[in-house]
Amino acid sequence: MRIIGTGAVLAIALAQPAWADIGRIKLASGAASIERDGKLLPLKPGFVIETGDTLVTGARGKAGATFIDNTRLSAGPGTRMTFRSFDYNDTTQKGRFVSFLKKGVVAIISGRIARNDPQAMRVETPKNIYVIRRARVVLNVK
Repeated sequence: MRIIGTGAVLAIALAQPAWADIGRIKLASGAASIERDGKLLPLKPGFVIETGDTLVTGARGKAGATFIDNTRLSAGPGTRMTFRSFDYNDTTQKGRFVSFLKKGVVAIISGRIARNDPQAMRVETPKNIYVIRRARVVLNVK
């Protein structure tokens, strides 16, 4: 019985691929959600962010997240940002982080990905591409 219980816990732990968890929501208030597979999922602290997710905040919503490379992001009201690709090797602390900010305001404090390769983190917008290099930035797309 004890072995079966341990096996069940192991099966549950392995059901979610390790690569899926790229970050977690640290705070959320107002209308704040993640769009995943066509569904809006309400945010709360601890919510797991995955590659391909879109962060959506309403007119009075806001959200904050920390990614596994220690990049921190705050999104203000009326934001729509998709996390297009995120690859990170915790051993070498190298990777790539590409997101698309369709609209809204975000503040970003870069983490280990940008620290180890100044070309590896970028935020695309409808009109520009911003490379984030060991920095704190605020982007506003209308």
